[in-house]
Amino acid sequence: MKRTSRLDYAYAVGRVRALERKLVERAVFSEAAEEKDFPRAIKIVFDAGEFLEEMAKIKNSEELDSFLDREEKELLSLVTEILLEKDVLEAFLVEKMPEKALKISESMNYSFIHDYFRHKIDLANLKIFCRLKYSGASREKLEKSILKGGFLDDQVLIKNFEETFGDVGEKIQSTPYAEVWNRGVDTLEEKETFVELERGIEDFLMDYLRKAKYVVFGPEPIFAYALAKRRELNLVRLMGIGKLNQIPPLLLKQRISETYV
Repeated sequence: MKRTSRLDYAYAVGRVRALERKLVERAVFSEAAEEKDFPRAIKIVFDAGEFLEEMAKIKNSEELDSFLDREEKELLSLVTEILLEKDVLEAFLVEKMPEKALKISESMNYSFIHDYFRHKIDLANLKIFCRLKYSGASREKLEKSILKGGFLDDQVLIKNFEETFGDVGEKIQSTPYAEVWNRGVDTLEEKETFVELERGIEDFLMDYLRKAKYVVFGPEPIFAYALAKRRELNLVRLMGIGKLNQIPPLLLKQRISETYV
């Protein structure tokens, strides 16, 4: 059987490039967050992007969930059609389980995808560390919860579990995660919220995925677009539920992470 080459992705990448231009910018979600009610907020996002027509008719959380489920199925149908390699598709499908996805990606010859999951594991471990330390859990709990396979030596977190957040931060200042950690931990200690850390993690991963825009041929642009579209749908859910529950605009905007465009 002929091995899939990068050139075999020429059509798929061209198709994705057109779809990328229809993704919604972060500024649009921020603008929608300022609207007074759900219908106006949803209309702003709908007009800016590429969604099923039923989005404009959503009235409640049940209809929102139903709409997003159908959008997710549309995305999966597209990805299944244009991703030419089974292992890349499988890695995308289990992306929310980075250890499993990492194991799948080890058989690929695509370092961009493999490294994405290593970064995702590192960032998940930083979040696990912060949540367990903040809640007063034990080091043993961290040892059982930590994920394997990232770039960051997990022993850095395990051995320093009893240290202060600031001391741990000094241990990872030379890593790509220093800014995410510093901003997230500062906000956690000052305001007792994980919002900044969680958004910082999403921003880091999206910034990494944007590098796929410079790949001419191959599965990377399809993989990155699919995750960007999935994140867009999550932001639609965040915006919709926030407006339906009358969450203040400032709180909503604090949760809006970077987008692909």
